[in-house]
Amino acid sequence: MDFLVTVGLVFVLSFHSIAAATLYKRHPAAAKSLIDSLTGERDWLFFRSAASVALAAATVVCVMNGQYLIAGMVITATGVVRLLTPRATRHTWGWDRLRLHIVSEVFFHCLAILGLAGGIASLAVGLFPDLENAPRLTISLTLIASGVVAVNKSTARTRRLCSEIVKQGSAVTREFALLHAFHEAGVSVPQLADVQAKCQDSIDALNRALDTRLNTGYRLIGTPFLPGTTHMRFIAELRVAARSAAPSAPAWLLAEPKLRRLRRACAQWTDLMA
Repeated sequence: MDFLVTVGLVFVLSFHSIAAATLYKRHPAAAKSLIDSLTGERDWLFFRSAASVALAAATVVCVMNGQYLIAGMVITATGVVRLLTPRATRHTWGWDRLRLHIVSEVFFHCLAILGLAGGIASLAVGLFPDLENAPRLTISLTLIASGVVAVNKSTARTRRLCSEIVKQGSAVTREFALLHAFHEAGVSVPQLADVQAKCQDSIDALNRALDTRLNTGYRLIGTPFLPGTTHMRFIAELRVAARSAAPSAPAWLLAEPKLRRLRRACAQWTDLMA
């Protein structure tokens, strides 16, 4: 009876996870409308955390009943799904949730990596029940150590990216300050054009940094730092502001607060030694 209850619980959790991921991937707008109608973004993050805890509890039940193979299959499948289908931010995340976006994506990505390592270890134990304790311990420790190394590399990547964004954001701010000073001083067009060109170069560098994936170098499965439309609109506002050169330009008045938010969100992850 305990075995049947465990299998049923695992099946329900897996089914709902796969169904939710499929809905969100194929119909992101409809999924977002459904989510927003039920909960806020912070509540949705709480739901993800609660689902992770429930999955961990179901796995513990499986392990306690000696069902290592089922536990490994569930954890491995969940980890693979999470790694291959990261949170789609094109429709859900804005400037006011950028800091929470970074923290949550790093946490759940690392949790998926560790879960994948633990799931494979559980699969190995379940598939080869005749293994002695020494080989089991060796396999488990090797996989867990590999997961820890992968987590360290992933978080180091995030810290390097945030450091680069802070650096390029500061460069953009300095170039715009110089551009505005030249514009207010009535500098001749050729000199102003040189400053505008340097400003555009700094915008290009910031654009490349923002186009880098947050948690992995593989673009198809990596999480973008900003939603796609938000990213393009922000860079376009900066380019228009550089061409106008005026500190009171509407494009600059729109882009400057976003630039400050971007730097503040990344400041807590700055690490020049990562």
